[in-house]
Amino acid sequence: MKKNDLKRHLKDYSIYGKRSSTISHAFASALSIADDYDVTKIDKAISILGQNPDDDLLCAYCDNPAETWDHIKAVVVKTAYSGFGHQINNLLPCCKSCNSAKGNRDWKAYLKLKSLDTVERINRIENYLNHNYTDTKNLLETEDFKEDLKVFNQIKEQVFELFKLGDQQAKHIRDKIRQAGKSI
Repeated sequence: MKKNDLKRHLKDYSIYGKRSSTISHAFASALSIADDYDVTKIDKAISILGQNPDDDLLCAYCDNPAETWDHIKAVVVKTAYSGFGHQINNLLPCCKSCNSAKGNRDWKAYLKLKSLDTVERINRIENYLNHNYTDTKNLLETEDFKEDLKVFNQIKEQVFELFKLGDQQAKHIRDKIRQAGKSI
């Protein structure tokens, strides 16, 4: 590291500038539904992947020991809710290496990139995806949800406006501190 790396730390912080994407992500994620922990459904889903639900699980992508769960489809895409969430059919047992390497990439593209795209693996994952799926994105786009989403988005905008007000007040306080420091 060089001393000029310090430059990036010697800047005033902005609540809105630093956290707007985090808050957008949080609002989008909040729309995601989560399945109940239903052992019967989970056992069935894991069996569809060709695994024994009572054994240690393997990564659905590479067959190494699973250490985490991969959201097959990202919950948030470009700060908007994707329509996919914390549902059994959107969570695959996964090793940390594959989860990290796949990121938000399409699962088939990831398999192809890693030369793991066997017909059998693709069929198992597609079969898994087709079970227990609720198309929440299309539901939210119906007239039934229009007013609710309008209110939801207004709340998000109010949060952003409060962040901006917080930034203004913080700048005012920093300026006073700087001015007080000069007079000492």
